[in-house]
Amino acid sequence: MKLSVSMIVKNEESCLGAALESIKDADEIIIIDTGSDDNTINIAKKYTDKIYADEAYKWRDDFAFSRNQSLDKCTGDWILIIDADEKLEDNGIQKIRELIPAIKKDAVFFKTIAINNENVVHNSIRLFKNNKIIKWHGRIHNHLSTSDGHYSDIKMRYGYSAAHQKDPDRALRILSAVVKERPDCKREKYYLAREYWYRKDYKLAIYYYNYYLENANYGPEIADAYVMLSRCHWALKEYDEAKNMCLQAIGLNANFKEAWQILAELSGPKNKVKFNMIAETANNEDVLFIRSGVDHKKREWKSEDYDKIYKNGYDMSRYKEIQKEVGNIVGNKSVLDIGCGTGDLVKYVKNYRGFDFSPEAIKMANNKNVWLGNIYNVKNYKKAKYYVITEVLEHVDDLRVFNNIASGQKIIFSVPSFSDPAHIMVFTEKILRQRYGNILHIKRIVRFNLHDKKWKRGTDTKIYILLCEATKK
Repeated sequence: MKLSVSMIVKNEESCLGAALESIKDADEIIIIDTGSDDNTINIAKKYTDKIYADEAYKWRDDFAFSRNQSLDKCTGDWILIIDADEKLEDNGIQKIRELIPAIKKDAVFFKTIAINNENVVHNSIRLFKNNKIIKWHGRIHNHLSTSDGHYSDIKMRYGYSAAHQKDPDRALRILSAVVKERPDCKREKYYLAREYWYRKDYKLAIYYYNYYLENANYGPEIADAYVMLSRCHWALKEYDEAKNMCLQAIGLNANFKEAWQILAELSGPKNKVKFNMIAETANNEDVLFIRSGVDHKKREWKSEDYDKIYKNGYDMSRYKEIQKEVGNIVGNKSVLDIGCGTGDLVKYVKNYRGFDFSPEAIKMANNKNVWLGNIYNVKNYKKAKYYVITEVLEHVDDLRVFNNIASGQKIIFSVPSFSDPAHIMVFTEKILRQRYGNILHIKRIVRFNLHDKKWKRGTDTKIYILLCEATKK
């Protein structure tokens, strides 16, 4: 199997090297240069001799045209698409080679994630068979001629190219021309509205989102348009219309977290609480762009809140079966119990250490191997074979916690299915895999159901805790 990489570039000296370094192990790298006047071509030459940069490849305000020029040069069995301001994940080429033999479809979706914001993520086709049928369409915000692909966990991170600053109105110029030339177009109207949103011209953004909705037919894009309309009306202090637009989005997709969150902010105190509770159960399935995240700064509990719980005699015995399972997994291996509470896990783990940010819990633990420590301070993450995080992640900024953990580290953690005043989030297995699949290799998930006020394996109930065994990617 031969793997080709297809790229188009122009004045990308600030970021091209990182992109090429991430895909350097491909069999072939094809680069179309559409008119660079910086050091872009010299950087490209370090990685490939297949660079095309003469007059035939000059920029003509048409991304699909240039991208198809690059595709036409590819000789591999499969083609990987990457832009100059993107990076394939570490060992990504090897993961692609391992994945391809099992693929039944002609294309593969990657997880594309914003470099500066882990919460901005969507799926896009980045790998496909070189069958000469799949081509690019659209002068800007272009798309491939197939949407039927295999969904993978391979990650591509994207940034913002400094080259955009040399022509900041490029997207607006091209989109305006296409919408004028083709009044029946769809997605170009959607993206033109977004350009006006970026420029804070909310009235024009509203005009073009509504123009788009007149003939739109793609559900996830329509729902996103309604959410963006809500944001525009909100910015103009048209609050009733903003709420109506959120309700339109939720009517199309009740799992659209951002719509619930905006509705909460636009509502009175009682409704705000209820809408935020619903938002935490929304898993963003079928959402086009995931921009929303948990507002931990507003809702994060403090150490004194936990002190009150422990002083009131919090019953840890209910977790006995879960703690036993942790002990069975780790055996004699060393454990760091993150957010250890009163350290009850020590009853089932011999080689034990832990920390918590509740002084009352540490006092009650009365264990020399347990210390007072902030969960966000990486200095507390002492070396251990396993990190255990139970009855914790639903209260805190979970992604920030996982970012403190090194690649390759074994982790055992639990998450709840039920709402509670202390919970920022609730989970199902699907939500767990969707939220953490990008950062963890998930080995096993065990479900513990609530029976007689204790967590036990057994008959399914609506209230449960999921215990997950994983490794940090």
